[in-house]
Amino acid sequence: MNKVTDLFSDNEPKKEKQIVLEDLLESCLHCDFELKSSKIYQRYRVCSKCNYHFSISARRRLATLIDKNSFHETSKWIQSLDPIEFSPRVSYRVRLVQDRIRTGLNEAIITGTCKIDDKDVVMIVIDSSFLGGSMGVVVGEKVTLALELAKRKKIPCVCTVTSSGTRLQEGIFSLFQMAKTSFAVRSLKDANIPFITILSNPTTGQIFSSFASLSDIIISEPNAQIGFSSLGEITEFDKDKKNLPHTSETFIQFGQIDKILTRDKIKMNLSLLLDLLSPNHKVNPVKISKEHIKKNLPHKNPEEIIGLSRNKNRPKSRYYLENIFTNFFEIHGDRISYDDPSIITGIAKISGQSVMIIAQQKSEKNIKRKSSSGSQSGEITPSGFRKAARAINLAELFKIPLVSLVDTPGPALGMEMEKLGLSNSVSNMIDQIGKVNTPTISIIIGEGGSEAALAFSITDKVLMLENAIYTPIIPEKGAKTEMKDQNKISEIAESLKLTASDCLSSGIIDKIIPEPNDGAHQNPTETAKLIKTILSNELFEINKIHIKTLKNRRKKKYRNIGEFGSKFLQTVKNESKIFQAGIKASIKALREN
Repeated sequence: MNKVTDLFSDNEPKKEKQIVLEDLLESCLHCDFELKSSKIYQRYRVCSKCNYHFSISARRRLATLIDKNSFHETSKWIQSLDPIEFSPRVSYRVRLVQDRIRTGLNEAIITGTCKIDDKDVVMIVIDSSFLGGSMGVVVGEKVTLALELAKRKKIPCVCTVTSSGTRLQEGIFSLFQMAKTSFAVRSLKDANIPFITILSNPTTGQIFSSFASLSDIIISEPNAQIGFSSLGEITEFDKDKKNLPHTSETFIQFGQIDKILTRDKIKMNLSLLLDLLSPNHKVNPVKISKEHIKKNLPHKNPEEIIGLSRNKNRPKSRYYLENIFTNFFEIHGDRISYDDPSIITGIAKISGQSVMIIAQQKSEKNIKRKSSSGSQSGEITPSGFRKAARAINLAELFKIPLVSLVDTPGPALGMEMEKLGLSNSVSNMIDQIGKVNTPTISIIIGEGGSEAALAFSITDKVLMLENAIYTPIIPEKGAKTEMKDQNKISEIAESLKLTASDCLSSGIIDKIIPEPNDGAHQNPTETAKLIKTILSNELFEINKIHIKTLKNRRKKKYRNIGEFGSKFLQTVKNESKIFQAGIKASIKALREN
């Protein structure tokens, strides 16, 4: 008999068991705070004093996340026909029966359709109170069916997980659920359907190492134990318990998850995220008032513009994110090793249009060293490039435009950066932004330095603030290399052609955004307002163009920069015009004679 095909039964019991949610505690087990009068504890099982998150049942978790009376369970009565066939131990069957009676669940999972603030989703809830929330054949099948349902209905899938360990009693069949569920996630991604996972304490083992970690966005509750191995397993290999990085706070630092939210904030953020990922919103054009239009930009020498681009009071990316965009949902990490604070990524709205943002951020927190000019360092690490590349992939997955804000002296240098794959991360970033199947716009807002600026700005449209710079090398380094004196900035700055006017003349950028007199730092609010207006209009225009046309134009645009053939052809054309003019003049002279 084929054990795999005969695992599930469609026979439904006649009567559903009554579910009783958790009993209320009188005081917090962690800080001994009295909980009787705490509304947040009664609703969410969270201590209002120490923020300790108590374990909750699958039914209560549903109640905290979804709209009332909106849940319709699917695949409810799927269960193993004869679990004893997986194991000679009678205790497994007994444990299954005991957990069904104790929890009111047939298995460690509930799936169904529901609404979150009136937005349709497919919901997966995995409960560690049933055999540790481990993934056996039934859990794997129900997860797969739910993901397939989300694909058919073309609606997002949201999964909440508390799980640990392995369903050893089901042997190799349990292990292979990792492959089955992972394939189902890939199928969902191929259909451009968002998959969001929420991790609670604990989340370890096969579920975290398969479909949960493949989620597009991963949110975690505070202080949740997460990872491949359980805390007990890690203790066996690492005797120094003080150095066990096994909580959500550590995992976000090392780039593995996107956000940490308290239980009472998760539904609100889920609703925000689902709204941002809705395909129904498109940008509306905005009229530019006459006072914002400068017919002739005032002439400044390059050295003066370099100083303005580095002014310590000049608005940085974070300021523009807060004053140009709305509903910003920040995402973190490169999913490999680290979360570089020099790069901000996330989804937001501008004039009704959802966009993915990758922004370079200079701040005191991410200063590793001062540049030779003494300016603030926003140098980008290999992790930062990978973090941005991940956001680019998500922009394509969610079918939303990409907006890049450029402000950096360049990539972070050093042997450690080389070991972490600096060259590979830069080249991969260039490849990702060049081939992405979504409209792209970049804005150079300050210092556009070398490879780090290039990798963020090879977009369909490149805008540049009036007093920003775009340079292949830090001017001081260029002066030191070419003139043996880093103070001779003015000489090297002229030859680098780094100003906005120079870049526009050479076709490197498409448009200059005017700034208030004496620079953006003199009136940041007005600068942000003008950027928003111009960016909204550029998005409106670029959305009209088919993506294949955009990609062909993008490829041709960067193929032609510095092209020898086009310059040669232009020279020939010019000489031909001169020759024709000469012939006409000769003919005219002959006629007159």
